[in-house]
Amino acid sequence: GAQRLSGAAVSRGMLVDVLGVEPALGRSFTDDEDRPDGPLAVVISDGFWRRALGADPTILERSILLNDRPYSVVGVMPPDFEPLPFLGTDVWTALQLDETVDDRGGAYLRAVGRMTSGDAMEQTRLRSVEVGRRLEEAYPLENIDTGFNVYPLQSDLVRQASTALWVLLGAVLVVLLIACVNVANLLLARGTTRTSELAVRIALGAGKVRVASQLLTESLLLAAVGGGLGIALAFVGTDLLVSLAPAGTPGIDRVGVNGRILTFAAGVSLATGLLFGLLPALRASNTDPASAIRAGGRTGGSNTAARLRNGLVIGQVAMALVLLAGGGLLVRSFQNLGRVDLGFEPDGVLTMQIQLPQVRYPDATSRIGFFGPLEERLAALPGVEGAGSITNLPMAGFDGDNTFWVEGGPAPEPGLEPSVWLRRATPGYFDTMGLEIVRGRGFDPSDDAEATRVIIVNETLERDYFDGNAIGRRLNVNNPSDPIWRDIVGVARDIKNFGIRSESRNALYVPYAQAPSTFMFTVVKTGMEPESVASAVRAEVSALDPDIALAGVQPMVEIVDSTLQADRFTMTLLGGFALVALLLAAVGLYGVVSYTVSTRVREMGVRIALGANGGGIRALVLRWSLGLSAAGIVLGGLGAFVLTRFLDDLLYGVDAADVPTFALVALVMAGAALAASLVPAIRATRVDPITVLKSE
Repeated sequence: GAQRLSGAAVSRGMLVDVLGVEPALGRSFTDDEDRPDGPLAVVISDGFWRRALGADPTILERSILLNDRPYSVVGVMPPDFEPLPFLGTDVWTALQLDETVDDRGGAYLRAVGRMTSGDAMEQTRLRSVEVGRRLEEAYPLENIDTGFNVYPLQSDLVRQASTALWVLLGAVLVVLLIACVNVANLLLARGTTRTSELAVRIALGAGKVRVASQLLTESLLLAAVGGGLGIALAFVGTDLLVSLAPAGTPGIDRVGVNGRILTFAAGVSLATGLLFGLLPALRASNTDPASAIRAGGRTGGSNTAARLRNGLVIGQVAMALVLLAGGGLLVRSFQNLGRVDLGFEPDGVLTMQIQLPQVRYPDATSRIGFFGPLEERLAALPGVEGAGSITNLPMAGFDGDNTFWVEGGPAPEPGLEPSVWLRRATPGYFDTMGLEIVRGRGFDPSDDAEATRVIIVNETLERDYFDGNAIGRRLNVNNPSDPIWRDIVGVARDIKNFGIRSESRNALYVPYAQAPSTFMFTVVKTGMEPESVASAVRAEVSALDPDIALAGVQPMVEIVDSTLQADRFTMTLLGGFALVALLLAAVGLYGVVSYTVSTRVREMGVRIALGANGGGIRALVLRWSLGLSAAGIVLGGLGAFVLTRFLDDLLYGVDAADVPTFALVALVMAGAALAASLVPAIRATRVDPITVLKSE
């Protein structure tokens, strides 16, 4: 049966000369095949060859039908051929560009070239500016304010995700730093409790280097064990990460734990173990054996060590608060995106793409003869409330601007005509999509090729060009030499055309019967789950033409949701890192408070013996621990105020320095600090003063 394929038309040298990949079977295109009216040839992907053609070894002797035209299969690309410009492509055909056709206004090609050296990129960029200037001088009508952009292909493909990736990398480093601070605090506290042991070792002749080496070895062992556990979790977590990533993320299918990742992780583990174990080791090796032995292990460490531990706690609380603030801002932003008024109703709408072969549907009559009966049959299905078609769905990733001007208004300067989002729609489209006609009327079956040319504008265009009164006025689309004036019969509500973040643009709708196309999106409105009617829809399409292959059969809510995938992915990961940072900071605070309470047991016992009650002891511990937390919260708030500015490109409807968000995360941090300090504070009230005084 017929299948819908993803294809690309490329010039002869693209695959081999530019991308540098020879077909695994057969060859690439020849000069003859890349000329206008040349032989029809196709190179296919390994996946398509295996999936649809059963890996037929004789495929190079066969032809396949693409849009009802026979193409000779001349090559099969290698299995790992997934270059970023052609992700998911099934077939490549020769471009066959006719350079004799005067189409200087059509900018629809993308050029990819291989640089001979690093300097060639900048030289090409400078030359392109000069070429663009000469073209503008020679052909001002088609090239005014038009130039060339030259940039590395990799940068072009990942630029939309670069901000999010840098933010997430920063979050990873902050979490790593907080974890390392916890380890350093642990080692500092452990070194203090082992003061007597280390003093005896030094007194018996152990050198400072030997003592430091022992403690450093213990630190590296901890780092190695932690790194090993982290690597084990990475094998599981990578699959989860890939599943959360937005569809179409460049290179996401190649993300995995490999030798380079393992080497990097091992290096980071050892480096952090060495770096954060070095200070505790040096402090322990500088122990004065005489003083330590006289103290008998009752000391809680020097004031310098205590200040260092406290400073580390303040630092990790501050870092956790920065991540919490970033995660909170992204959550607020995502909530705002979910509440945006789209201008249409996606619920209950099933969408599909239909491409009519040019060979069998060459004219308006044949095209209208397919979509008209199709919509009638779909609307008659049980559970279906309506059906319609349009050339491009909102948020579907397709674009197509046209130029226009208003009758009676000043003619725009050549090359500076205003652009408009133009779509061809059938009468049933507006009701099916819940797209309101706020003034005038929608299309009806009488708006055919023999009727007066009509058009519907959106609210933005009416406001900008007709002072809010467009009904009855006329405009012309894309025909400056022989204008065809169209009567404005309706004003449609503004919708989100190019994504939730994008503002509404000028938009026009023309009746499909007055400008039929071979490529359309058909939409079906149901009162049930849209997928439940998908099989019936496919059957109706096959009944009209069994050789038509549907593509993109999915609910409209999925298309809308896909525009939020990148935001959801970034929010989920940064939020997850923020929660991990909060947990680590709380654990670190708990450890320091617990250790400090254990070193002040004698003081607590004396206080209780002198009449202090449990509430007073708890308040003493909590005042100290919450004081550290408050210092960290203040410091983290200042850091968040500065660092969240890097999130500007990721936020929607919320300022990077949003005070309510900062206040909320500060309360969350304070609550976590209180919870982490409460258990040690309660434990301090259970000290037996008699036991403490007897030990003295």
